[in-house]
Formats: sequence, C-alpha cells, structure tokens
Amino acid sequence: MENKLVCQLITQLANTVKAQDHELDEKLDKLTRKIVSSGSYHGAASELHAILAYLDEHTVGLKPAIAEYEEKANNALEKLQKVQGLSHSMHDDIRSFLSEPAPSSLHDHQERLLEVIGFYQETLNTKEKTNPDFLRERNQGEEKPTAEMDPKVHERTCDELQRLITELDFAGEFGEALSRVRSQLLNGVEPQALPAICLKIINLIIDGTREERKASQAFLYSLNESLSSFHYSFNSSMSETRGLHSDQQNLNDELKSHIKTMGLQIDSTHDLLHLKLSIQGQLKEINKLLETREDFESKEKELQSRLSQMEAKLKLMKEETSEYKKRLSSQKHKLFLDSLTHVYNRAALDERLELEFKRWQRYHNPLCLAIVDIDFFKRINDSYGHMAGDKALKVIARALQKSLRDTDFIARFGGEEFVILMPNLDSEDIAIPFQKLIDTIKAIPFKFKDNKVSITISIGTTLFKEGDQPLDAFERADQALYDAKHQGRDQVVISL
Repeated sequence: MENKLVCQLITQLANTVKAQDHELDEKLDKLTRKIVSSGSYHGAASELHAILAYLDEHTVGLKPAIAEYEEKANNALEKLQKVQGLSHSMHDDIRSFLSEPAPSSLHDHQERLLEVIGFYQETLNTKEKTNPDFLRERNQGEEKPTAEMDPKVHERTCDELQRLITELDFAGEFGEALSRVRSQLLNGVEPQALPAICLKIINLIIDGTREERKASQAFLYSLNESLSSFHYSFNSSMSETRGLHSDQQNLNDELKSHIKTMGLQIDSTHDLLHLKLSIQGQLKEINKLLETREDFESKEKELQSRLSQMEAKLKLMKEETSEYKKRLSSQKHKLFLDSLTHVYNRAALDERLELEFKRWQRYHNPLCLAIVDIDFFKRINDSYGHMAGDKALKVIARALQKSLRDTDFIARFGGEEFVILMPNLDSEDIAIPFQKLIDTIKAIPFKFKDNKVSITISIGTTLFKEGDQPLDAFERADQALYDAKHQGRDQVVISL
C-alpha cells in the first residue's frame, strides 16, 4: 500500500509542475518512467536529487549575468564623468554610486540601472538649460541645426507609439500610466518631446516587466521550497518504510521459528510437565513478538498519516500551479489581443498569416487577404476628440468581427486599419462578403456631441496566387486599398 501511495504522489507531482521548464519536464518524465517500469519507488532518490539540484541552479545562474550588466552600467557612468560641464554634486553622486557594492539580486541591479538612466537624463536636462542647442552640436563642436522632422514621419511615429501601447497589457499603475502617455500622443506632441516620451514608455515597460517577473520568481521560489520539503519528507518516509519492512520480516521469521520449535517439541517430548514448561516459555516469547508487532503497526499508521499529509500538500501545490497556469494562459491570450478594440493585434496576425499561408501551400484552397481602412478617420478625431475616435474604432471592430464567418480572422493592423483573412473564398464570390461589411458599417447610427455621423470604410482585397509570398499578397491588397481611396472611398477594389 505504501509503495502504491508513494508512486501515486510522485506521478501527481510530475503532472503538477509540468510545462514550467522543458529540461525539468525531461527529468520528471525520466523519474516517472522509472517508477512506472519498475512498479516501485525504490531507487528513485537519485532522480529526485538531480531535480532538486537543477532547481537550485536557476538561482546560481543569475549572478554572472548581474555582474556582466553591472560592469556595463559602471562603464557607461565612467564615460559620463568625462562630459564637460558636469556639476560637482553630479560628480560626487556618480563616484558614490560607483563605490557602492555590487548588487546581489536582479531587483537591486534593475534599481541601479534606473539610477544610471536618471544620471543621463539629469545631464541632458542640465545641458539643455545651459545650452539649448546642445543636442544639435556635432562631435567637432560645430553648431549645425538639424533638419526639421517631416510632419508625415512625426505623425507615423506617434501612431506607431500609441499602437505599441495598445498591444501592451500591464495591470495597475503601469497600465494607467501607459494609457495617459497614449492620450498625450493622440492629442499631439512636438517632435522634440518624442525622445522623452520614448524614454518614459521604455521605463514603464521595464517596471511593468519587472513586476511580472517578481510574481513569476516568487512562484518558482515557492515551488522550489515545496519540492525541497517534499524531497526531505519523501526520503525520510522511504528510509522508515525500508526499516519497518526489514523489522517486520525479522519478526515474522522469529514467529515462524518459535511455532516450528513448539511443533518439534510436541512431536519429540513425552514428558508432559517438561512439554508444558517449554510451551509456556515459547508462548511468552511469541507474546513479546506480538507486542513488538503492535508497535510496528502503530509506526505504520503514523507513516501512513505522514504520507496522507504529503498527499494533501501535493494537492494544494497542484491547485496553486493550476491557478498559475490559468493566469499564464490568460496573459498569453491577451498578448495577441488589441487592448482597445479587443480584436487580434499585429503579432497575432503574423502568426495566423503564417499558418494560413502554409495551409494554402499544402492544400491549394483559396485564401483571401483584405485591408480595411476607415474613411476620413482623422476628421473624427479632430472634430470630436480622440475618445470619440476610440469609440468608433471599438464599434466598427465589433461590427466587422460579428459579420465574419467563424473560420475568418480579423486583426487591427494599426491606427484605423484592419486586416482580414478569409480561407476558402472563391474569386467569383469575393465581392459579396466585403460589400456586406461596407453596408453594415455604413448603417451604424454614430452620434458624437449630438451630431449624427455616417462612417464608411474602404477595402482592398486579393487572393493568393501561384508563386506568392505573404508580402506579395499584402502589397496587392494595399494597392487595391489605395485605388479604392482614390476612386471615391466607400467601396471595395479587388486585385486578382
């Protein structure tokens, strides 16, 4: 019974921690295969030692990486010290920073990196105050004014930044801060403000990622401690089980010996008095052995109780791991969703397009790609504000999604553009579903600031053809969309 229970515990443990780490999975598979093939847990301690050593290795591997990045951070500050015009207090702060002991944890190292960024930011701010043209100077010290940023490039950069923010999914203060930055970008920023905004976005991404990493590390450390405790209890239980098994075997051997001796005495002795005394002596010994057996049974019950506690602890670990897996699955799903419209994002589009392209190459079933653009979307933002624009994007995305088949795929490509993939759509039927989309969006009764607004869409679409790569089809659909825009909008243009 003990053997079966321990084997069951080990198997459940392997299933509980599965899919956390590839190499750990292999070690656990090796352990469970050995137990299943032998039908016993004897000899499994060496595999458990190997698993425990591997878990300990994770924490050891952090130290070299921290040392390498710390060296790079110190080199960056040493170069900063050579910049002319630094204040004495700045020099003192940098020297003090460099004299501090190296960080012992990843968290401390990240905090120091933020301080390094702060030193550079403070230096730039000081230089700009004392010399507004500081950023325009060249290495030779000549003052050559930089060319003005092209308005279209500036607008596209702002659009890409705010699109990037919509693809991030940080909860709490970091998500709220990124949302405020996106609002700032939508309301318009000067070109010279973009570097500071980019730096702010990077810092928020670093901070948000660090918080998520902390949560993951806390779970792994907790799992490591639980495994260590289980390993100790498992070894102790195995040792005690082997001892009990050996003692019980010896006890049984002694009982058999006494019974055998009594039988021989009965057969060979004719003196009843002598036989009585001899049997009484044997019965006393047997009685002592039975008392010892009761002690063994008590210890066995205690061992079974400990194994039950281990099973309960393992069940709790399984529940915690299951919950963590659900959270990871939810986060993975959110990584592929556009946080504003809740349709798929560009990352999901790349993955799905690759999958559909491979299916098209293999089975040669028709595959349609379409680009949808909201007509005069900038006018909505300019006339009614970006909140109205966001609302329109959400409504249109939901309407497009509801109008598609289950096998179709839609993703927000950026700004006011969406990409649709439609498998198994023949060339003679290609116009029908897209005209339906155009009519559906046109029929939506938008209302902003008590004004009724009609919104239309333009669509460019194509079918994959022999020799195509995904980019070829995308460029044809993009050209078809361009033609739809220049032919009056509110229409679909097909490029075959």
